[in-house]
Amino acid sequence: MYHKTSFTMYNKLAYLLIALLINTNLLAAKDNNIKGKIIEKENGKALPYATISVQDNNLKIIGGTTTNEEGQFTINNIEIDSFMVKISFIGFKDTTINVNMDNLTDNNLGIIALSPDASTLKAAVITEKIPVIEQKVDKIVMNVSEAVSTQGSSTLDILRKAPGISVDPSGNILLNGNIVQIWIDNRPSNLTGADLEALLSSTDGSTIDKIEIIAHPSAKYDAEGSSGIVNIKTKRNFAKGLSGSLRATYGASPFESELYNSVSSSINLAYRGNKSNTTVTYSPKFDESYDKFTSVTNLDEAQMLKGITLNKYINKRFNFKVSHDYYINKQNIIGVIISGLNRKNDENTDNDITGSKLYKNGTLIKTINTSIDGKSNFNNIYTNLNYTHIFKDNHEVTVNADYGYYDIGSDSHQENKYFNVIEGTDDPSNIFNSYSRQYLNIVSTKLDYEQLVLNKIMLEVGGKWAQSQTDNNLKREDFIDNVWVKNNLLSSKFNYKENIVASYISAGIQFGPKLSAKAGIRAEYTISDGDWISADTMTQKKYLDIFPTLFFGFNPNKNTTIAATYNLRIQRPNFSQLNPFRIYVDANTAVEGNPNLLPQYTHQASLSLIYKHFLSLGFYGQFNTKSIIQNTKFNSVTGEKLLIWENFGNLNLYGGVLNVTELPVTKWLTINSGLLVAQVKSKTDGYEKKSLFSSINMNAEFSLPKDTKIELSGIFQSGIPYGFFKVKPQGDISLGIKKGVLNNRGTLILNCSDLFLTQNSRAVLATDIIENYRFKSQWKSREISISFLYHFGNGIATKARKVGESEEAKRAESDNAKK
Repeated sequence: MYHKTSFTMYNKLAYLLIALLINTNLLAAKDNNIKGKIIEKENGKALPYATISVQDNNLKIIGGTTTNEEGQFTINNIEIDSFMVKISFIGFKDTTINVNMDNLTDNNLGIIALSPDASTLKAAVITEKIPVIEQKVDKIVMNVSEAVSTQGSSTLDILRKAPGISVDPSGNILLNGNIVQIWIDNRPSNLTGADLEALLSSTDGSTIDKIEIIAHPSAKYDAEGSSGIVNIKTKRNFAKGLSGSLRATYGASPFESELYNSVSSSINLAYRGNKSNTTVTYSPKFDESYDKFTSVTNLDEAQMLKGITLNKYINKRFNFKVSHDYYINKQNIIGVIISGLNRKNDENTDNDITGSKLYKNGTLIKTINTSIDGKSNFNNIYTNLNYTHIFKDNHEVTVNADYGYYDIGSDSHQENKYFNVIEGTDDPSNIFNSYSRQYLNIVSTKLDYEQLVLNKIMLEVGGKWAQSQTDNNLKREDFIDNVWVKNNLLSSKFNYKENIVASYISAGIQFGPKLSAKAGIRAEYTISDGDWISADTMTQKKYLDIFPTLFFGFNPNKNTTIAATYNLRIQRPNFSQLNPFRIYVDANTAVEGNPNLLPQYTHQASLSLIYKHFLSLGFYGQFNTKSIIQNTKFNSVTGEKLLIWENFGNLNLYGGVLNVTELPVTKWLTINSGLLVAQVKSKTDGYEKKSLFSSINMNAEFSLPKDTKIELSGIFQSGIPYGFFKVKPQGDISLGIKKGVLNNRGTLILNCSDLFLTQNSRAVLATDIIENYRFKSQWKSREISISFLYHFGNGIATKARKVGESEEAKRAESDNAKK
């Protein structure tokens, strides 16, 4: 039964609901959002970190933001319909736009082009602090130009301090214990091992803008690299005219009562005209260095062989890079990059220390004195031609063509003199020479196309072809009866040719303000031919690989990001690992390649949570099959060891990582820290070892008065199983002090690396069958250096173009090259 009072009450409720809806809609109408993109007027390049402010009619600021790396911005919650937008960026004229929301389409201001202002640029001073480490959804970014230790340090020194990064004794760069590919300015460095180490250690750290650690690259990137990509971005200049920097460094490294000196310098020049941008870098270095290798081999219950090898080196090297971009117009850009590395190395052993001693039941019965004199060289030149056509915003195509040439050589003279302690007599000596030559040519072409579809799907497609061709020749001569005789058994000639054809498609979509996804697939077809001429052996491999990538991102609120990723990657053997040459490193140890090596495959999955860009927690797994490792074969009677590359089996790692970035403890103290805890398992036929692995790194920056900063950093890594080896713990502590002088145009830097000489490599064989070999490797890790850096001109870093992405030559490594 209807009651009047009930009807009246319902009417009142309905009227109240309608009023609330009307008022809500009116309020929502005032909750405006605007977006847009800022570019340079002259060449159409995006301007990251431009300042955007919203002002009302009384010039009161009611909102603001900065542009991202793509030059894009969004400002929310503007409560008026008519206002002014002001865009500011150092070196460009301020631009003000009057905005009426009724006249906008999709609340988009479109593309806004800024004109340069040379007069304001001369007086500009940057005061905003950029975080040293930024934790992003798909990568970790180190803004190393802000770090104390950047000036006066090499790029290799800076990499050692990156979260999860370490360097093994062979010079390989590792991320969470696995090899990564090193890229420079969005293109592979084309080097690995000792040669990559030589390049990075001679590259001035002050030329580096940022380091991107990309653990899960998308399908657009080459699938090479079992643990992802580390992309080193150098500084680029946008200020008209000439700018640059000069650096000089002296370093001293004390080791066992001797002092090893180094002198290095660099010059970095940049010139920008109306339609061109040119940069030139040249870095020479003279370096006295060393490495010490000690080993113990238990031949049986009674006999033990102890070996010590102390190598001393004089390294002379320089590297250079020239890049030139020409902006034909806003839609078309062409460029060229030429880089090169020249390294000459003289090696001599300390004959008073180097050798082996054979004990039986604790009694010395034989000594072996080893003398090694050698010379090695590495010459490389690499060129890249690139062209980019921009159809419109988020719609472009880029073409790259690359060519690289490598000339790698090593000459060595070795004498092993044997003395029978029991009989007091000299046994016959073993004297030999080895001459190794390697010539490598690499050609590649690549096309990348991207387009925004339906205003929310970023589509990327592309293809690539690359050919690598290497010729290797090793000549071994033995000194027999005062005559040099060629050793045909240990001399070798090996040629290798490889073609890779690849294509990919990738799509990223933003479902809304909170949810995004990206998926892609990459196909790579490989044909390789190995001709071991001296052994009359041919090997051929043909295989097609499909590499999927998946990414999901969820932002429940403005402070929290949750991401899940999966990808499959490949680690092809580098050319020296395929090369069957036998290279002796001391009287009892030799290294040998294997032309039958197969690629290593790695499945990676992760789940991560990021809070306010300073705290991140992640869980991940990494599962390697056909892992490429060095296995030790040795003669239990003589103690002779042969380190040969083989496909081991499975190396799996799964665990969690916690990163704290830019934690402001006080106004003068900021801390970055990272902790990794994981279960690691090595498994192959009849063998299995597993262990808990942990790694922690910490960086503390103290900001003091008078433009002075102090940086204290340290890292510790626990032991880890690696194939048949058990790697022992290692770590180091380093200190850096920087002071600005000459109105901050100049900088004085003091760096002390590995203060306690704890950065070394120790390992034991972990098998039950041959658990009788252990070693310790030390190298020039502790050094005290002083540097002076001077900046001139108006150079400021900007975003690099997506050019020069050839990647095959990274496998051009000479294992016999020394630090």
